[in-house]
Amino acid sequence: MTKIKMVWAEDRQHAIGKDGGIPWHMPDDLKLFRDETVNTLMIMGRPTWLSIGRPLPKRTTVVMTRQEDWTSSYPEVKVIHSIEEAKHLMAKEQRDITIAGGAAVYREFMPYATDLIITRVDDVIDGDTFVDEVDLTKFQLKSSEPHAKDDDHDYAFVIERYERI
Repeated sequence: MTKIKMVWAEDRQHAIGKDGGIPWHMPDDLKLFRDETVNTLMIMGRPTWLSIGRPLPKRTTVVMTRQEDWTSSYPEVKVIHSIEEAKHLMAKEQRDITIAGGAAVYREFMPYATDLIITRVDDVIDGDTFVDEVDLTKFQLKSSEPHAKDDDHDYAFVIERYERI
């Protein structure tokens, strides 16, 4: 069965971004993102794509935008404009999908998510982009991995993995 995994990091108030970027430095979380998205069809919104600015290796990048005339300067990046186009592409690709942000894309794909991988940052950040609170009654917690704040990580955090019930 094809999995639709959603991967993100959020603070205690569900902030996921600030000024078009990630508001913390946490290499273990970046490694988690890489490990979860490699060899998948990775769908993200245009603002998330613009913050990354290039295709990431070993994954197929799909940018979802409402701007009908928007194109990528990278020919290998696929552009879609609706959840219906995403469903068609997902059926055609027949491999795991990761949803990589931002908030609007997470919201749109939540009804289809099979797995959630959430990094919970143990602090409140001055963010300007927030993910919706998830109804976790529809998911089962499979693991919880705490990480302490240290010289390499700005904050303590916990990586939680959920599967849809």
